[in-house]
Amino acid sequence: MSDMNKALMKYGVSTLDPAITLPDNSLARSNIKVSVEKRITNRLSELEKEYKIMVDMFNINKTVLESEFSFEPKQNQIYHLYEREDDSTFLSLIEPHQWDHFLLASVRLTSDGIWEEFGG
Repeated sequence: MSDMNKALMKYGVSTLDPAITLPDNSLARSNIKVSVEKRITNRLSELEKEYKIMVDMFNINKTVLESEFSFEPKQNQIYHLYEREDDSTFLSLIEPHQWDHFLLASVRLTSDGIWEEFGG
């Protein structure tokens, strides 16, 4: 190899050339790993919360839709879901303090047709 070509090389080509030392990037890798793990763990936590909300929404809708009611529910009206002694369920406008049936939940029908629990 000519001396001219050696001068253009980005690395040493002779045993007399300085040793090539690679930088230690283990700290950078470690920082990236911690950052990625934290982001993924946070996102998984968010997804678990969303999943729980969806399961709860599914269960309340299933329970309401399988319950007995003899009226056409109106949007944004508060209804009360009760359980009878025979474990059957029914939906009513009667408030819990007006009688002694076991209240499962107070619910309302949203504008998009989903039943949601109403906390107050």
